[in-house]
Amino acid sequence: MENDFWTTLLGEYQSRNATKMPSNKSVLVLCDTSCDHSTLIAKLKGCKATTAQRSGLQYDYLQVQDEYREESALLSIWTLAADPELNGLLKFALNERTFPHTLILLTLSMAAPWTWMDQLQYWMKVLDNHIGGLEIDAELNHQCMAQLMAKWQSYSDLGSDPLRNSPCKRNYEPVPLPLEGAVLTSNLGMEVIVVVTRSDQMATLRRELNYREDHFDFMQQAIRRACLQYGASLVYTSVKNNVNCDLLLQYLKHRIYGLPFGTSASVVEKDAVFIPAGWDSVQKISILYESLYSCKPDDDYNSVIGQPSREKYMLDRSIQTVDEQACFARLQQELQEDAETDEPLPRTSIGTGTPQRTSEAADEDMQAVEKKSGGGGGVLTDFFNTLMLRRSFGGGDRSVEDE
Repeated sequence: MENDFWTTLLGEYQSRNATKMPSNKSVLVLCDTSCDHSTLIAKLKGCKATTAQRSGLQYDYLQVQDEYREESALLSIWTLAADPELNGLLKFALNERTFPHTLILLTLSMAAPWTWMDQLQYWMKVLDNHIGGLEIDAELNHQCMAQLMAKWQSYSDLGSDPLRNSPCKRNYEPVPLPLEGAVLTSNLGMEVIVVVTRSDQMATLRRELNYREDHFDFMQQAIRRACLQYGASLVYTSVKNNVNCDLLLQYLKHRIYGLPFGTSASVVEKDAVFIPAGWDSVQKISILYESLYSCKPDDDYNSVIGQPSREKYMLDRSIQTVDEQACFARLQQELQEDAETDEPLPRTSIGTGTPQRTSEAADEDMQAVEKKSGGGGGVLTDFFNTLMLRRSFGGGDRSVEDE
């Protein structure tokens, strides 16, 4: 009787552990410097993005909760930037052991849409070469490819049935549909989610580069056709405007752990596109063809969405301001350093109310400034000449606001 009790207890324990969330799952983020991936990852983690510069292969983790089973797991997040010299680091994040448990998150940026196709082709070539060099069991590789195909075929509209992913219906198996000829023509055996970051930059593209709606439709149809080829999902996000960030997190949990997810595809809002794997088709993409007035769907992508010249356009250009008193103090220090290497000149500290000076002394100061700046003269000389003369004729203790 006692043996039966322990047998039953051990059986329940094993059964309970078999349903626990796996702890060996990971996400490999492949990105370009314009994607602002660190901000996106921080948003997914629910923390503030760090400004520290990191290079090489970066590691983060995400605490994933299953509210239905009251369980949690750590999801590893590896990030690799687009640099051929860093491709050798892929072996630490993607190898024979992690291959069947890794999801690819390929990030593109709306801040530089002219790089989309080049970035996509670059990373897919890198992944294909890297996976081809791994000593993966042939049977395991076949299973991963078949599983990816089955997920695409078994897709059903997640928003049409609110109980679709409830615990009582997790074993629900929809009838598989045959694949179109354009779907999964390049099957890596790994799930891919293409994330277009910084979708808020669409307004800047309209304003600065005169992008029209057909430009954005052309970009969308091109990336959707590419996603069909790799069986990838597509999500447009914006951390600045909080667009689809929570949706992306929930979708990641759904695809990796099978957690509930009930959001349908969305293509109405151009800056908030969401297309889950299995929903899209060539027929649905062709709807966008009707709005392409200035180009055709099969036109070369880089010819339609070309990179602008640097002189014409600089996206997200930033201007750093400096306090005017701090600027004056720095210039004063430079003048003093210049005087120490030449001959001492009488100085007046800006804003300290020191005694008056003669115009001859101010002229000598201006000669030092011109020598420091290479004798350029011009507007800079006139500005500091006026400034020095005001200080020298009793204006030393006047504030800038009084002028």
